[in-house]
Amino acid sequence: MWASEGWGGNFEDAINWKVGDGRVISFWEDSWLNCGALKKVFSRLFSFSTVKDAKVAQLGSWNNGVWVWSLEWRRSFFEWEKPLESRLLQFLLGTRLVLGETDNWLWEVGEFQNYSVTSAYVLLRRDREEVLPNVYSRLWRCKALPSATLTAWRVLENRIATSVNLESRGIVVDNPLCCLCGMEEESNCHLFFVCRFAWLVWCLCFEWLGVTFVIHSDPVLNFIQFGMCNASGQINEFWGVIWVGVVSEIWKHRNNVIFNREKVDVLEVFALV
Repeated sequence: MWASEGWGGNFEDAINWKVGDGRVISFWEDSWLNCGALKKVFSRLFSFSTVKDAKVAQLGSWNNGVWVWSLEWRRSFFEWEKPLESRLLQFLLGTRLVLGETDNWLWEVGEFQNYSVTSAYVLLRRDREEVLPNVYSRLWRCKALPSATLTAWRVLENRIATSVNLESRGIVVDNPLCCLCGMEEESNCHLFFVCRFAWLVWCLCFEWLGVTFVIHSDPVLNFIQFGMCNASGQINEFWGVIWVGVVSEIWKHRNNVIFNREKVDVLEVFALV
């Protein structure tokens, strides 16, 4: 879920294989060398492999305690293809297999390289905050109602109780479709930025402000782009208040439609903003 909503782009980079006897690691599929998954780096060679789902241990043998690679191909290589094989072998020769030792995951975060929920959370937060350092300080400077600002923070953090988020926590939802458009599953991105209803609300706001914008579907990036490049900080704080108002009123209207059986009304939401 975190990855799909923009969290932890470097999370996978923190997990690597520690090669043992090669019986667990997939030779072509797994990222067990520094170059990444071999099927992507050497896609042409992968197409020639006779055993595409082979484990590392299947593509070689031990000879007097020394591991010898033995790759099998469907045909002989043309002259211009041979450098590809040579490059692959260079990567392989830099890797040592260890007889009798099981392949293991290696968590490359922290001093002791031991995985913990805390270290994973720190990595995810760091990944997000290093890229977007000023988002939250800008949000808390907005002179909006505290309840509206809190809702906006929950939207940025993907902690809003949309159907998708509720289902991810094991909560059964009768109808996962967006109640404002009835077209797609109600995710965080959809409800506030992709939904036809939300899009119309944003368009009315842009028309009122006399500007034209391309609406980004990612909440954080949408908040970042919602402002004027050459405007003063005070003016951009005003724009931030508008953004907070839009997401807050969309959320309140959504709840009124579900729980109070109110009618879907774009103009009402825009007027409240």
